[in-house]
Amino acid sequence: MDFIRKAVKLGNSAGVILPKKLLGADVKVIVISRPINIRKVILKILSPYFKDISGIYILNKKPLEVLAITSDIKEIIEEGKVKISLVPLQVIKKDISNPLLRQKILNSEVILNKTLLSELRRS
Repeated sequence: MDFIRKAVKLGNSAGVILPKKLLGADVKVIVISRPINIRKVILKILSPYFKDISGIYILNKKPLEVLAITSDIKEIIEEGKVKISLVPLQVIKKDISNPLLRQKILNSEVILNKTLLSELRRS
């Protein structure tokens, strides 16, 4: 029998849920892919731009889409499964009325600068 299962939270650990008929069976678990630390990956990619970044926000997790608000840099970085849009604050403020952008900002998750995100949400 072969199963592909996602590890789930079990108390303070992670575990794999199997059919009840396997209760008491010896089971071998092989890790196919390790989970990524999203924040660590994003910060590593953006490290050359830190002096120009005023906020970093996760807009979508699948696929991973990130918005980095900058002073004047406009660029898109695609690395593996990560897409990071570096956009100047003036452009964001100008385009905040766009329903798609507004919805993404309203649902985003903060990595850096919660205050700026709150201001954008109020705009």
